[in-house]
Amino acid sequence: MSGVKGNRRVIYTKKVIKESLIELLQTNEIHEITVTNICKKADINRGTFYTHYNDAFDLLQSMEDELFDKVIEYLNETPFEEYTDALLIKVLGLIAKNKDLCKILFCRQRDSRIIDKILYISSKANIEQVISRSNNINEFNFDYLIRYSVGGILAIIQVWLENDIVESPSEIVKIINDINKLNHNCFN
Repeated sequence: MSGVKGNRRVIYTKKVIKESLIELLQTNEIHEITVTNICKKADINRGTFYTHYNDAFDLLQSMEDELFDKVIEYLNETPFEEYTDALLIKVLGLIAKNKDLCKILFCRQRDSRIIDKILYISSKANIEQVISRSNNINEFNFDYLIRYSVGGILAIIQVWLENDIVESPSEIVKIINDINKLNHNCFN
């Protein structure tokens, strides 16, 4: 029973540490935040912090990795045919659930690598299937297509976050699909 109790304490401690960093990032850049700042905000001692993380950068990277791992999990469990809507709704739901962190990662942190990771994984996700479904796409311009598509979706997500997530994930997917249709109609 003590293992469960100890596990709950660890989960709670990590949660408080993460929430403290998110709160500090509302008004500070990551390079301005010290372990002492985080510990004061979380009401923990530095030893407890160092049990779990090396520094503020390591903590932020850990949070970013957890979010990205969840996106990968969604990607792996979603059939390719459902990538456009079902996957996007899942990811947007995850973003909404982690709104404060995502606002920081997508809108404030210039040195966040999550956007690069999303672009990379998007380009690697079933490339052959996407190329085989279209006569107009080859491997040369596939990179442009991915960057264009994902870049547009990320821009919409940034606006959604900046507007404090007024629309539901389904409404955002509809907006993205409407823009794609409009774009397709304009250039054909």
